Amino acid sequence: MQTRQNRSRNRTWLVGAALLIVIALLAAAYIFSQQEEETDGKTKVTLFMGYIPSVQFAPVYVAAERGYFADEGIEIVFENSFNEADGVERLASNNLRFGLISGEQVLLARANDRPIVYVLEWYHNFPVGIVSAVDQNITQPEDLRGRVVGIPGLYGASYIGFRALLNASGLTESDLGELRSIGFTAPENICEDKVEAAVIYIANEPLTIEQQCSEVNVIKISDYVTLVSNGLVTNEQTIREQPELVRGMVRAIQRGIADVIADPDAAFEISVRDYVKDLPQDQYETQRQVLANSIELWRSDQQLGQTTPAAWETTQEILIQAGLMSEPLDDVTACYDMSFLSQ
Repeated sequence: MQTRQNRSRNRTWLVGAALLIVIALLAAAYIFSQQEEETDGKTKVTLFMGYIPSVQFAPVYVAAERGYFADEGIEIVFENSFNEADGVERLASNNLRFGLISGEQVLLARANDRPIVYVLEWYHNFPVGIVSAVDQNITQPEDLRGRVVGIPGLYGASYIGFRALLNASGLTESDLGELRSIGFTAPENICEDKVEAAVIYIANEPLTIEQQCSEVNVIKISDYVTLVSNGLVTNEQTIREQPELVRGMVRAIQRGIADVIADPDAAFEISVRDYVKDLPQDQYETQRQVLANSIELWRSDQQLGQTTPAAWETTQEILIQAGLMSEPLDDVTACYDMSFLSQ
């Protein structure tokens, strides 16, 4: 009997000890996370960005270099990735608080109950267009009838933009000779005459084609339809619990965009010196032009960072037509919140 009681007491003691260890570990993890988040009185923020370091990210590089994030009590860390979907999921779960994300991804996320919110418009003009060699004589959407058009794939901003262009011009995919998925190989496909036109990002790919093989014509989608493009995205939890952090991120990036527009040369030097360090010097001239082209996409006749409500409605309509959304959102205005912009 005594032995059974001792064993029972031992088991109780072991369970209690295990619980204490778990509690201690959780407390330690919390303290560690707080230390990681706040260093020297600043809040550590990881900013998710697409692809690889590039002069096209000059606004955030300038904001970091000139202390605009630090002015807001933010220690900024940049994370580049080709996987935008991963960034969206991490934002939705609050594993990540901020990212530079394309507008259509916000709509698609909200349609799938992902509570992310667009708080600053970075690209005022949609950055996608149609490129072709000049000898193809493709200068307007109507000229695409019967043509073989290359596209990265039937997804993302390229596809949404192309569908919107066709729709605005009274065309459909069936009016084309072929819509061919080519990945991100437009320069090679244009130069080797594998396609007659291609859907591209207008800041850099037309330059590459001109350097490799031919002068080009570019049809800018933003000349025909207004769509939501890339911007600063956060989530509802961060807005609810850390509104001043959101305001600080928005203000720092606004200042960065304004500085780059005002002085592209200084922005380029900051970018290649501290953030795009592997850029060969023989590419400097080309990348200066990429930055100049990007700036034209950021310019706005309204307040920097301000989105256009009609653009969200149009983008949603295209997503539904493309079969990427089954029905309109109950409240499309929940996708964006412009209250954090500096006046």
